[in-house]
Amino acid sequence: MIIQGKDVNRSATETADVCIVGSGAAGAILAWEMAELGRTVVLLEKGGYHPRSDFNQNEEQMIPMLYKNSGLQFTLPTGFVVAQGSCVGGSTVVNDAVIFRTPDAVLGWWQDQYKVEEIGPDVMKRYFEKVEPRISVGVVQPYELNRNNLILKEGSEKLGWSGAPNSRNCKTCRQCGLCHLGCYYGTKQSMLETYIADTQSVHGSLVKIYADAAATSVTRSGSRATGVTATVAGAGGQTFNLGVKAKITFIAAGAVASSELLLISGLDVKGMVGKGVAIHPSPAMIGDFDEVVNGHQGIPMAYHCDEFSVVKTGKRGYMIESIFMPPYQFSLPLPGFDYDHKQLMSRYNHYALIGSLLHDENVGTVRLGGPLGSFLEYQLTAADAKTMIEGMKNSVRILLAAGATQVITSHRKKTVIYSEDDLHLIDERGVSPTDINVGSAHPQGGNRMGGGQQGSVVDSFSKVYGLDNLFVCDASVFPTSIGVNPQLTVMALATRAAEHVGESWAKYAGES
Repeated sequence: MIIQGKDVNRSATETADVCIVGSGAAGAILAWEMAELGRTVVLLEKGGYHPRSDFNQNEEQMIPMLYKNSGLQFTLPTGFVVAQGSCVGGSTVVNDAVIFRTPDAVLGWWQDQYKVEEIGPDVMKRYFEKVEPRISVGVVQPYELNRNNLILKEGSEKLGWSGAPNSRNCKTCRQCGLCHLGCYYGTKQSMLETYIADTQSVHGSLVKIYADAAATSVTRSGSRATGVTATVAGAGGQTFNLGVKAKITFIAAGAVASSELLLISGLDVKGMVGKGVAIHPSPAMIGDFDEVVNGHQGIPMAYHCDEFSVVKTGKRGYMIESIFMPPYQFSLPLPGFDYDHKQLMSRYNHYALIGSLLHDENVGTVRLGGPLGSFLEYQLTAADAKTMIEGMKNSVRILLAAGATQVITSHRKKTVIYSEDDLHLIDERGVSPTDINVGSAHPQGGNRMGGGQQGSVVDSFSKVYGLDNLFVCDASVFPTSIGVNPQLTVMALATRAAEHVGESWAKYAGES
């Protein structure tokens, strides 16, 4: 059962075996897995419920409807944009359906450096293989590569750099190019189309999903969480209180909101909540071609170059990925104003766009305060700034090798590269907060997972240290950033955590 705010006209209290905050890549799977065990579930989602019939492919309407803060979530003081979904299904509804398994090297770091138990590649393979068929993961076929993706492929190959088509959670993709606005055709196999739909179909009597319900506090008694309080944006513009009493509580609200909820609830038990956030900052390079590219037509993200990434090197670096966006989102990182900006946008159909996804260090912090309740403090380290510049320069090299007549960088001051001789301009402009426009869609960390209590918020299976039955399960538990698109890692960790809780239900539920 999905209960929308418009259907709520009074305050209420719910009682369930499990309360889950968040309905994205982790929360939706947790709800399914708990229901599979016969447990009753109440799931709280701050965003609204929007079936695909609501997705009209209009940027002006879809971005405020589906994105957190209408897409305007920024880091301070750098001003990097951090995009996150805020709707039933979470960011899986608005992402580009890109699937990577967690790199083996990263799982090795988590196991060796952070003492996370049962997290090695051989163990995690089982969870990847359980999730992937459910969300229809498959490799993009050659005929599905549009010109924008082929430019990345051709440029990489001319430079002798390795790359490959992406895997995606999609079936019979219509290639409309508007993944960021919700999949109107329902071919992107987001949580909305898979786990949530299946939960409602198979376990509708066990699972209640409240949309428009913002969790305000985790309640506790001694060492046990007793549930969650929330406010529901209800009928007639009124706000109603909702209390959930539960034996076990999962916080799966995303890297920023999960830390915020724990901090507001006074559950910063070890002083580590909200610390160690990474965001995969990704500057975009725009190649201008004589030919018509029409990058907005076709799959936006279908190819990657992994030559400098952890996938190939086993070390931190960057992944170069094809990307394209509808006109409004595309226009935001372009430099200039008025006439200059208009002139740049007039070449929209001739542009190819690639981004370098930085495998950054975990140096950000979620703090309480500000008009939105919390903010993300984040600045590049000197090492990350150097690597970002290298990624930008190699992105330019790819575009030039593929035939771009000029490449426009992400700098706020218009910077155009015509040849290798101009690459020094990227070094000179730099990547300080006042110099560059950078986007991110992968906040990670803040509630670090670790086998030893020191420096970690949750244990190896996502249970919060110091509390018997409170779990955090989303990208916030990553001990490090992972260097690839993270949604499959989140889904696998949620499956793993649910299995663990199911095996030890009596212990965590206080029934033993």
